[in-house]
Amino acid sequence: MGISRKTSGTRLEGIREKIGLPFFRAGDESYGQGKPRKIVVIGSGIGGMASGALFAQTGHKVTVLEQNPSLIGGHGRCLDIDGLRYSMGPQYVWEFGEGQLGDRFLEFLGIKAANPFVPMQSDGFERILIGNRGSAGNNCFVDFKVPLGLEPFCRELKCLFPEEGERLDALFKDMRAIFDNFKLFFSSRLARESRFFPATRFMLAGSVPIAEKLKLAHTLYRSVRGFFDHYGINPLLRRILYGHGGIFAESESDMSAVAYIVGTGNYHAGASYPKNGFYHFFDSLAGSIRRAGGTVETGKKVVRLECEGNRVGKVLCEDGSVYGCDILFSDISPRLTVQLMGIPEAFQRFDYAPSHSIPACCIGVKGGLEAIREMKGRNYWWQDGHEVDYGNPDVTAPPQMLFIASPTANGHSRLAGSKDDALVVFCPGNYCQEKKIYGQGPVSVEQFKRRLAGHIIDILDRNVLPGIKTRVMHAEVRSSIDIEADTNGEMGNAYGRRLCVDEVLKGPVKEKHCPGNLYNVSATKNSPGIAGGIATAALLLKELTGRDI
Repeated sequence: MGISRKTSGTRLEGIREKIGLPFFRAGDESYGQGKPRKIVVIGSGIGGMASGALFAQTGHKVTVLEQNPSLIGGHGRCLDIDGLRYSMGPQYVWEFGEGQLGDRFLEFLGIKAANPFVPMQSDGFERILIGNRGSAGNNCFVDFKVPLGLEPFCRELKCLFPEEGERLDALFKDMRAIFDNFKLFFSSRLARESRFFPATRFMLAGSVPIAEKLKLAHTLYRSVRGFFDHYGINPLLRRILYGHGGIFAESESDMSAVAYIVGTGNYHAGASYPKNGFYHFFDSLAGSIRRAGGTVETGKKVVRLECEGNRVGKVLCEDGSVYGCDILFSDISPRLTVQLMGIPEAFQRFDYAPSHSIPACCIGVKGGLEAIREMKGRNYWWQDGHEVDYGNPDVTAPPQMLFIASPTANGHSRLAGSKDDALVVFCPGNYCQEKKIYGQGPVSVEQFKRRLAGHIIDILDRNVLPGIKTRVMHAEVRSSIDIEADTNGEMGNAYGRRLCVDEVLKGPVKEKHCPGNLYNVSATKNSPGIAGGIATAALLLKELTGRDI
């Protein structure tokens, strides 16, 4: 027994040391001192913009190159449509409370005062609606407000399902234990987001009781469905529990239980939204880079990276412009980055799968609908009552799930004195099916978009916002193919990599033949979301310069 414990302890210590190594390759100490370096950033998503802003703030010459002709932000880009502004990605964030990562990031850049973040409604920051009102047969309709915090969430669920009290207590107890283990494993001030994939693989090395390790070991290999099955959660209750997990673009049967637990724990620890909108947030990041002497340029599609030895020396754009660099940050996926270097696929095989896509419908609503005002500080979810299919949904049929947010209800996104309201509605996408529709020509595309918008408005009118149908002024769909064109994301993906069990267990993306001065800051290499992108940037700054934010 003594030998066994010693061997086990040695092995766990080795795992801890392995995960403790720099997530990025150790940098030259002169990055943090001496003459400024020329840094080129490919892509203006949150990973690229946050990294560019931090390094510009510390004295380096930063140039951000965005392929979109006019928009910055990647999946956080914002569209202006008929006097209203729509965020195409994030609707709320976590890690922006006082002293948390996002808050420190804003303060470090000197843009905190211009970017206040507002806590979402604690008595129901999300509202989950399940079922179809007025449908034939014996059906029920659920309308549940999710309170902020895991304990209040559990308490409200037990009020609704008193017979499930013991099961809910056991489930939430284990969720809290796993989430706390995750937080403790990365207890440094650097956010945990960027190391999500390696963390889920090596959390067993943490100094926690053996009983907790056993729970975690089982959970690592479970889908959300398997996780719920383990506790005997009934079908209706699991629809509520899955609820906001659907934004991760995974079906219940595929999504990693650990990814679900970590995501749920994070936003229940404190969800907020930018008072002035995500467009203002990204504009502030661009302004920070420019004030430090850098540039953020749109319409700059990078087509080739020229390498000399083991370093990228030049970045070539489609318009013929050339940018020399000492350091390159890539905010596009590893697979797309390698293609720019002309490295044959045989030398660089990436074992990761892009996430599913989430098309968006931007709806303009004539002002005055009281139900939209009630959305202030809240996001709405609707499900039809069955497990949501993200693997192969039929995008020509009514969606099984909608995620609905209103930027105007939160006090921003009206342009030119408009009094009307904006809704952003997301639903499961199917890149391959949509690609075929686009191949049939513009008439088929227009018919597809009109049909999908019609389905979404019908669902909203019947189940979420009665009366909206007669007040709709416009409804513009951004498909998976549009997202691919706007963001250069593989297959129009929403989160870089899938958050399914197999993908999470693979750990971080392994890069071979990578130039010594190239660092990938994309969600595909690291983790998705605003907090994830900032964490990536903060970790890169720490490991290349030794500086904390």
